[in-house]
Amino acid sequence: MTSPLSIPDSHDRGVSDLLAFTLTFSIIITGIALVTLGGLGAFDAIQQGATTDVAETSMIGFAETTDDHIQGDAPRRTTSMKLQGHGLSIRSSTLNVTVDGRSTNISTGAFIRETDSETDIVYTSGAVYRVQQEGLVVSRKPSFRCTPDSSSSYLSVLSLDGQTDFSSSSRVTIETAVQNKTLVSPQAGKPPSATTVLINVSETAYPDAWHRLFEQELPNWSGHSEPHTYQCTGISRAVVHNTTVDIRTVT
Repeated sequence: MTSPLSIPDSHDRGVSDLLAFTLTFSIIITGIALVTLGGLGAFDAIQQGATTDVAETSMIGFAETTDDHIQGDAPRRTTSMKLQGHGLSIRSSTLNVTVDGRSTNISTGAFIRETDSETDIVYTSGAVYRVQQEGLVVSRKPSFRCTPDSSSSYLSVLSLDGQTDFSSSSRVTIETAVQNKTLVSPQAGKPPSATTVLINVSETAYPDAWHRLFEQELPNWSGHSEPHTYQCTGISRAVVHNTTVDIRTVT
């Protein structure tokens, strides 16, 4: 005799429905939480990236403004920056320039904007570097020309003199004023004839950034047997200028 089928009572169906609802609701809540956390992380990353881009743009603007001291003979210039909590500092940095065996150390200084994403935006002698954990980016090249086609080399080196070490969330003004201009090479009264120019970056604040610059952005400069040194050859003329400016921050 076949036994009758057991039919779950309403109490069993209620428990099953409640369990299914609880599991479904838990899955939905967990999914929302994961999406929310992931979205917030992505938003923070986008926001930090945008802030760093603004910081980079401001330092490029500073570089273009200081170029007026060299190209336009401007005695004084100002640059406005909104720091957004970032810090500004100046670090010691020295370039060694040798023209046909005559060597000169030029203290350029490195003007650094430190962001809250562990990225440094660095201005030094006309160049702007973006230094971050993922690597280095050359944002702006300096006026270091090596042109064998015209048999000449020209270096315009800008030095920063002053002290800056503070952070702010508001807008500040960076003021630069020319202190002096020096003709490093040739020596006074001598012609600019030269066959080789060497630049040693070992004593700069960011030698790896300078390496990236010479190796990827300045193709006419080649490596030299001396470590951390790059050379311009195949020339008959070389001129090296050095402009020193005083830098101060007006809050």
